[in-house]
Amino acid sequence: MRSAVCRVCAFTLAVLAAFAAWAQTPPDAGHARPLVIPQAEGEREGKTLGRALACGAERERVERVLRAGRARMLAAVGRALTEERYVLSLDDAMRLETSLPAPSPASCEKALAALERLEKTP
Repeated sequence: MRSAVCRVCAFTLAVLAAFAAWAQTPPDAGHARPLVIPQAEGEREGKTLGRALACGAERERVERVLRAGRARMLAAVGRALTEERYVLSLDDAMRLETSLPAPSPASCEKALAALERLEKTP
């Protein structure tokens, strides 16, 4: 009887050890979803797009980037977080950037380069 109990204890320990090892294993990079914070993304992209508009970027070009960013956020976090957090932060940041005085030529170069990077974002 005692050897049966020892076998059950050994089996239980083996299962617990296997579970602990599995729990510490990082998720497969192909299946892991990156952390997306809609407010932060909206603010970052809104600053870039607003500054690019203030620097004279074509409105159609900015609209394309806006549509692509919204689609990307919809896929990442869903409709509710996209509408309630991402879009609101993006609009606020764009409104602020376009209400400020015109940026310097160096800032405009940076803004247009950042707009180009956003265009290339998958």
